[in-house]
Amino acid sequence: MKILAMQSPKKSNIENGRQTVRLKFQKARQFLNPVNAIIQIGFARGKNKGTAIGRAMSYILHSAMEGLFPDITVNASQARLSAGVISGLRVTDISRVGKSISVSWDPQVSRVACTEGDDRVLLCAYAVEQELAAVNEEQVWRKAGKLQLELPAGMEQFGVHLYLIVHDRSKQNCSNSQYLGWYN
Repeated sequence: MKILAMQSPKKSNIENGRQTVRLKFQKARQFLNPVNAIIQIGFARGKNKGTAIGRAMSYILHSAMEGLFPDITVNASQARLSAGVISGLRVTDISRVGKSISVSWDPQVSRVACTEGDDRVLLCAYAVEQELAAVNEEQVWRKAGKLQLELPAGMEQFGVHLYLIVHDRSKQNCSNSQYLGWYN
């Protein structure tokens, strides 16, 4: 007969679990640091209490982590930079020529609640490996139907992941960020 209460878990399993959790948190935070300004807008409102970065970390940890210890990574295509109720855009064209990135969408405002023609559109180009991110500085409205982003000096030679976010004029409500793909 074996007494179960006397057994203790193996120390190596506990250590490996702690290291896995620690590494996941490290990778998630490393992914979110360059886009923190966007996270502060995109996750500003949430159902539960907590900070914007905390809600973004939670999403990354639950939905965008891949691999097993020690090869854990954040899957950029599964990550979100914003979460909300505003409807996204129906993108029709994306192109990158050198440091210039152009995105076009159907400017027709949908009949979904929380959608207005004067919603603002934010495009984020994110070079994850280099931990560099750029966004459009000028305000672009949903009804414009197109946006052009010039990558800053030093970033034009890198491939970038593109994310599109729509927010209202007060930056109180956002869309879920749309992952547009990787462009080199």
